[in-house]
Amino acid sequence: MRGGDGYSEGLPVDLVTMEKTDILISGGGPVGLTVALELARFGLGVVLVNDGTETALHPKANAINARTMEHFRRHGVGPELRAAALPSHYPTDVCYVTRLTGQELARLHMPSSADAVAEAHAGTNIYDCAEPPHRCSQIYLESILREATLSRPGVDVRFGQRLESFRADEDGVVGVVRNLEDDSTYEVAALHLVGADGGRGAVRRQLGIRYLGDGGVTRKMMGGSMLATLFEVPSRKDWLTIDPAWQYWVIAADVRALLVTVDGENKFVMLTRIPDGIDPDDLDDHALLALAAGIPVEADILLRMPWTAGHELLAESFGGDRAWLVGDAAHLFTPTGGLGMNTGVDDAVNLAWKLAGDVQGWGGPNLMASYEADRRPIGARNLAFARSFADSIGTFDVDPCIEDDTESGVVERARLSMLLSDHVHREMIIPGITLGVRYDGSPLVSDDGSPPVPDEAGVYVPTARPGHRAPHVWLEGGDALCDRFSDGFTLLRTNSDIDAGPMISAARAVGLPIEILDIDSADVRQRYEAALVLIFPDGHIAWRGDACPVDARALIDRSRGAL
Repeated sequence: MRGGDGYSEGLPVDLVTMEKTDILISGGGPVGLTVALELARFGLGVVLVNDGTETALHPKANAINARTMEHFRRHGVGPELRAAALPSHYPTDVCYVTRLTGQELARLHMPSSADAVAEAHAGTNIYDCAEPPHRCSQIYLESILREATLSRPGVDVRFGQRLESFRADEDGVVGVVRNLEDDSTYEVAALHLVGADGGRGAVRRQLGIRYLGDGGVTRKMMGGSMLATLFEVPSRKDWLTIDPAWQYWVIAADVRALLVTVDGENKFVMLTRIPDGIDPDDLDDHALLALAAGIPVEADILLRMPWTAGHELLAESFGGDRAWLVGDAAHLFTPTGGLGMNTGVDDAVNLAWKLAGDVQGWGGPNLMASYEADRRPIGARNLAFARSFADSIGTFDVDPCIEDDTESGVVERARLSMLLSDHVHREMIIPGITLGVRYDGSPLVSDDGSPPVPDEAGVYVPTARPGHRAPHVWLEGGDALCDRFSDGFTLLRTNSDIDAGPMISAARAVGLPIEILDIDSADVRQRYEAALVLIFPDGHIAWRGDACPVDARALIDRSRGAL
């Protein structure tokens, strides 16, 4: 197999008869599949192997943030994702209760998917973007992404096959893959290997890259030993008397649990903190459900998965020498804030265009090193945010009187109501985290000296400052500005009288894929504050100015990692 512009003719002679591709990906979860979709934009050949025979059966991730939805919009799967999981008019509220049949302590009202989309088009959603967040279980997400990937030319998706090991040299990598159906092995030669195979995956382990940070921090919730139980119920009438919500956090003296609505009807997942010293195999899932609900629950247990929360782990390196880490292989999160998978998808988008530049020859010698320079600081940033949310929800005490119909009970519920109301806004309203990602220290970015904007979880300040995500603007006809960006580099021109020829000529002289995007819009001019804006393939800004720089080739070389 060979990509359109890709596979090197310089492979050693002994690899000539091997199966060949441009990029070998280990791991077929949301992050690995996103890498494949992004590479397909550039016409690269891809082999993706995944040890599972099916996509996710357990809803480990349940929230797709706004930036990730923008990426998925680019691949045309946004409408399908919004049609999956929760019904479009189902509320996505987050509430805190004493029991599922008890008293409500606090609630954050959040729009349904349909309402959020309407708000986005009206410009009234707190997420200033084309695609607001969406609550969709990984069960549905992975299936949709896999089907999209299977439809892309040059992408070969192989489930039920596992990367066993690899060897690398200056010319590429050779992966040893095991077919789990017949236990045979074969080899694939590629120019690069992407490890999207999780915290225990083969790529990070063989590279000898350690995790740095804290693993398994113990808390009363979202820290320590946990159990995830996926179940189905025939009816919701008696055991769940709280008004409909997406998440129900059970806060009681004898149990801490999170119930997540998977399909808005009869399928749920419950995350329960397991008491220290208790073997998960000794727990009765029906007893846990009854404890959280306050009454017995008639439920069919579909899956149960013990796991450990409390991780704040960052790989000491994101790879090199033709093998790269993305997603959980690069950073392990506790799920508060929903940042794990979403940070991984952003990794995938940043890495993929740089792989394309290296394989197709328009990338400079320093392009691949910029992946870690860009993404590792963002991993550290997001891990710190996630930890602060976990500390907030997982470290407070609950008085046993919380459920009592007494003055003490009223006081305790009022105390927790204030605490939880503050917490839920800080964890769930996070446009600054999702849309405010910036690559301030990137070697590819040309700083224009403009002042930095705040980097706060709950505050997003749209800015076209180089390094930041290109801000959103709706255009006439209903398109978002990002819908007009090219697969390669985009040179946005807000004044067609400006000569962009020197930049286009410099880019084409080195084979850099670039297109001019002329937009005559006062809104775009106001938001971008420049006549010319160079935008990377991942939608972040490389440079801006009111005229071509004197040395256009130097600018292009910096943006492609050749300086």
